[in-house]
Amino acid sequence: MPTIKDVAKEAGVSIATVSYVLNNRNDMVGEQTRQHVLKIASKLGYKPNIIARNLQSSKTSLIGYAWHQNPADQPNLVMDQFIYFLAQAAESANYHLLTFTHPNDDPIAVYDELIRSGRVDGFVLSETTYDDPRIKYLMGKKVPFVSFGRSNPAWYFNWVDTDGQVGTRLVTEHLLDLGHRRIAFLGWPKYSLTGNHRLAGYTEALENANIDLREDFVVHNDYANNSIERAFSYWQSLPANETPTAVVAVSDFVAIAAMRIAEQCGYQIGETMSIAGFDDAPFVRYLQSGLTTLRQPWTEICQLLINRLDALIHEEKAPEMNTLVLPELVIRGSTGAPLTDE
Repeated sequence: MPTIKDVAKEAGVSIATVSYVLNNRNDMVGEQTRQHVLKIASKLGYKPNIIARNLQSSKTSLIGYAWHQNPADQPNLVMDQFIYFLAQAAESANYHLLTFTHPNDDPIAVYDELIRSGRVDGFVLSETTYDDPRIKYLMGKKVPFVSFGRSNPAWYFNWVDTDGQVGTRLVTEHLLDLGHRRIAFLGWPKYSLTGNHRLAGYTEALENANIDLREDFVVHNDYANNSIERAFSYWQSLPANETPTAVVAVSDFVAIAAMRIAEQCGYQIGETMSIAGFDDAPFVRYLQSGLTTLRQPWTEICQLLINRLDALIHEEKAPEMNTLVLPELVIRGSTGAPLTDE
């Protein structure tokens, strides 16, 4: 196997020059020399000793990511997609993910142990909340980290997020364009940061259309108390001219639950009841009617996260601190015009 000495000899330069090139010290060599050395290294099939390089630079090339915790009956295929694309983006930047779990009530101990043992260069966070203890801890430790998701507005840290407010505004406007005027919203609990952003888009679209927000059309689903079932039962008790004809759901998982319950109540999805979700989970296109939803651009999101984390790890200024990425509206058969003029 060729060594750095072989590359230097073949290229007619010093070992130090080859080292500068391979370690991206472009301030130490000219561009012509750099290209020449890279060409010779490729020709000889030279592979750098990653372990030795990491020991010398005190870098591990590992990024820590806490695996999301799901209740057994609530699969999170969206975050499964996220971690897949995150791993791809990390590997394209010569990193690997070190995944781990932690107790929901005590996440800090695992982060602290990974930092003290020097096993990772930085962290990617997801599923963030207000007053997120992980963000507060890592900010205090001045450890490189980026977040897929926001937290307290006053906290200064690097995050990338899908613009949920714009997304639900787009899908609500789609329903309004179809002719719906009685549109309900199935959200997450009131403490959900992401859920509140998505609720804001729904209310913004109604306000822009001069439609009053009805509190009885907004449901903060808590999963445990049959919130969706109770909502549909209540809506069916209303006079026909007051019943919702469309539903915006905070996620595809909630949308599918709503579709099932709506069908049990006698509705035909896309005809007498339109339902839209958020996330474009892998299976929703295969539902009988196909789910209208919002697609998150995972490749772009994960590339932004890794690029920024890489800059922080190398003590460079990240190109931007915060970015909202627009989701894409995907229209399928679960939404259609109301059967009667509203």
